[in-house]
Amino acid sequence: MKPVNVRIAQISDLHFGRDVAAVARSLLADLCDAAPTMVAVCGDLTQRARPAEFRAARAFLDELPAPALVVPGNHDLPGWRVWSRFTRPWRPWRLHLSTDPYGAVSHTADGLVAVGVNTARQWGPHPDWSRGRIDARQLAAIGAAFDEAPSDDLRVVVAHHPFLLTPPGRNRGLVGRSKLALRHLRRRADLLLGGHIHLAYSGVVDGLVVAQSGTAFSDRLKGEPNSYNLIEADGDRLSVSTRRWDGARFDTHLRTDYVRDGHEWRPTP
Repeated sequence: MKPVNVRIAQISDLHFGRDVAAVARSLLADLCDAAPTMVAVCGDLTQRARPAEFRAARAFLDELPAPALVVPGNHDLPGWRVWSRFTRPWRPWRLHLSTDPYGAVSHTADGLVAVGVNTARQWGPHPDWSRGRIDARQLAAIGAAFDEAPSDDLRVVVAHHPFLLTPPGRNRGLVGRSKLALRHLRRRADLLLGGHIHLAYSGVVDGLVVAQSGTAFSDRLKGEPNSYNLIEADGDRLSVSTRRWDGARFDTHLRTDYVRDGHEWRPTP
């Protein structure tokens, strides 16, 4: 791989408790070869938010070959323990991940500023509590981090729920208040990363590149193999490569290239 300014490995929906160990080991080896600047972990680290699942997730994160920016997903809430879900929903997350699920988390490196926000909520429209939301407080925190960054840094938002849907996943629903978020982030962010629907794709919305990653190594497949995204950015050019598990290793399945035109991104012809 030729040197680039920024290389992000985007993984999501690990679902420890439903993980496939051989695929997880291969993913770690592939990430070591890719040598990313940062690993964006887009939520659903566990299947049922059980202590053993969080311990396994913590051990996996400790093996990553680069700094990780980790956000929760809806499966990281205690869904089947209803009392815990409403009275202390993020206690297991705090215990094992040692981060505040209510606050924005950030990572900076040469040429990169990334901010992660928690779009999972312990309550939601009945009967689907899995749909998430982004709020004005989180958008203000993202804006503040971007405002302090050098003007030519790649600006990345990491969340769990999607800002872009393709036909196979339209029944899942966009993150709540997505229109407000896109208005706020337009011309301020470059890249929005998410997971949740276990489908890998990318595209442009309001001049922002949106990349969704599949489930990295769980057996909860939605018609696609396990996968992750490798994102490379160099100046005004950016690429999203989806690397799929082929039964023996991860290999590039599809690469989409984007170019920045002024303050907005568009796919290259």
